Amino acid sequence: MSIKNLNKLIFIHGWLFGSYIWKNIQGCFPNVSSNELVTLPGYHKSTTNEHTRKVIDSILGSSNDDDMIIAYSYTAARILLSNELEKCDATIILINPFLKPKNSTITMLRNNLIEDFDSGVKKFIFECVKGNNLAKKNFMELKNLFYTNYIPKKESLIAELDEMTEFDLSKLKVNYRENLVILLSDSDE
Repeated sequence: MSIKNLNKLIFIHGWLFGSYIWKNIQGCFPNVSSNELVTLPGYHKSTTNEHTRKVIDSILGSSNDDDMIIAYSYTAARILLSNELEKCDATIILINPFLKPKNSTITMLRNNLIEDFDSGVKKFIFECVKGNNLAKKNFMELKNLFYTNYIPKKESLIAELDEMTEFDLSKLKVNYRENLVILLSDSDE
């Protein structure tokens, strides 16, 4: 599918990041009829109290073959785990899904959020950018992005972390699909 033949582009944010993460690229597709920035439950002005799994299932179940879904991180993994994936005709791009999250890392992050939420968020942001040449600059930009937009509810973040400990996509068998692309990288730059 070519981007110029798309009806709708659906952007779904990952863990901790809200839908605002997509705003700068949302307008880069002038030939698309509509763009949708999905805000998951527990994030900012979400209009639903549904579980994230149900929101993802609903998006997959209602998307058409002239739609494209782009998902990042936690929600990319959630799409791979969805029972609706096989029925979805949309083109799907998944960026850095958690194939096998490290439970020790998740537990540490969870504990950091419980102990001191603000500090835990900053530690996570640092982990996202460490190891690259622009780490300090990227840290400040991400921190400012979060704090000028919004930070999700603590309870939602912790519940999603608890869910992630159950994710194991390393053995998942996805049937070959021409319209599913998984992008993996060593960093999120």
